[in-house]
Amino acid sequence: MKKTCLALFILGISQQPVWAASAEQYVHAVEKINENYQQDTRNFFNTLDPMQRGFTAEQQVVFCKILSKYADDLYQAADSNRAYLDKQYANISKKDVIVQVLSSKEMQMLKRYNVQCNLN
Repeated sequence: MKKTCLALFILGISQQPVWAASAEQYVHAVEKINENYQQDTRNFFNTLDPMQRGFTAEQQVVFCKILSKYADDLYQAADSNRAYLDKQYANISKKDVIVQVLSSKEMQMLKRYNVQCNLN
């Protein structure tokens, strides 16, 4: 019995670094995704005329592609690390990620420019 308890205890301890490493990898992946998104949007906004009051159809397509890639990347990071996420995030769906992205502060600010992206 003591050997069984000891084996379970050791097994539990040996699994802890794997979980921590994977959770850390997830955090790093999300940080990298956010950095890429910020760089992509910064580059996009730098191409716009400061006096324009909205996006052209072409600009909206480009912006929506950036936003779609961001949502896809966030979902992929969550999906590939589900086992290491808190219970509230472990069952996150792609639709949940899209809702979060579309309800972000940035998107709320862009509503006045009639920016609408259909992310799937």
